[in-house]
Amino acid sequence: MKKLYLVLPVFLLFITCSDENTKEAKTAVNTMNVRVVHDDDPPTGQGDIPRSKLVYKSFDHNSFTLTELCERYKSDIEVTAPDYHDNLKNFWFSIIGDRIISEGSDEVKKYFIEEQLGLQNNLMNIERFYKLLLASPLTEEEGLVASNTFYEINEEAIAGLQWKSEKEEMAKRRELVYTKRTYEILIRSSK
Repeated sequence: MKKLYLVLPVFLLFITCSDENTKEAKTAVNTMNVRVVHDDDPPTGQGDIPRSKLVYKSFDHNSFTLTELCERYKSDIEVTAPDYHDNLKNFWFSIIGDRIISEGSDEVKKYFIEEQLGLQNNLMNIERFYKLLLASPLTEEEGLVASNTFYEINEEAIAGLQWKSEKEEMAKRRELVYTKRTYEILIRSSK
């Protein structure tokens, strides 16, 4: 009976200190000073964008004004995790990039150029980025600096990725080189 009195408190102590019983959100800070909350839709660590993000509710971008889309973008990227932060920004840019190019104010265009230059890569939006540069109010010099920065970031990303085949890698390199060269020809010929 005395053993029961000793075992019972130890058992209760283990139950009350269990991590499984805690329901509070775990908060961390990523390298980009963005608050990260892991609660009902935790990141997988594989770069997957959680389904709770607004980007999934914004596919029909024509039913929103560009201002509303930009607000949704800013709201969506406010709370992210490092494993999917860049993927979320790339995904958003692939959805609203064309509208930014055609309808965006100079301020909005500059904002999204800076956003894209802050990513580790943007291999899915190479052509769209250079179209945004052409439509932007940047001077020729500023545009060339942005072009070179974008090129260097993505060239490094291409070199760092493991591709299914060498052919795919070369195709992506050609796309990057061709688009950069075309941009530079267009920007210099518009003098």
